[in-house]
Amino acid sequence: MFDRNEDLKLVRRCKRGEEAAFAELLGRYRNAVYGLCFRMTRRAEDARDLAQEVFIKVFTLLDRFDETYAFSSWIFRIATNHCIDHLRRNRMRLLSLDGCTGPDGEPMEMPLPDNGPGPDRLLERSEAMARLEEVVADLPPHYKVIILLRHDQDLSYEDIAVVLDLPLGTVKARIHRARAMIQQMLQARSYEI
Repeated sequence: MFDRNEDLKLVRRCKRGEEAAFAELLGRYRNAVYGLCFRMTRRAEDARDLAQEVFIKVFTLLDRFDETYAFSSWIFRIATNHCIDHLRRNRMRLLSLDGCTGPDGEPMEMPLPDNGPGPDRLLERSEAMARLEEVVADLPPHYKVIILLRHDQDLSYEDIAVVLDLPLGTVKARIHRARAMIQQMLQARSYEI
């Protein structure tokens, strides 16, 4: 997904004061960081603000970046911690996707491909995803973030351990517990999986 060597070259250029290199890093990570922030907060406006704050923090802390780690792990750790802090500060109730707007503020739509499954199957999938999103949104933040990093950002267990500064065994245990909690919550709400 992200090229570790290319990131390292850009970081080194940034540390030398090249603004274009930081702009390139911003371009590479803008969507992923915003996506993580949006999934954590469920609000486009908050996600935009948080993502911007993350990049400001990255810029100011870049001289502290340890080049033995992947830049992607470092930036996702900053974004994750920033979102969790925001959620704790605001103690906001997270919303389900039902009636939710997309990142641009417009109602979310599901495009229907011509050669794909029929509308009934798409509706079933959409409803199942909405139920899953609702359940994931209700997870405690330390479980939610681990599920989002694993399944939205497609990070390996090892990368998640670096991002969250946790032992690998703890990451595996939390993912297992989070998945079990999701199953229990789906069953308790009488949802089919």
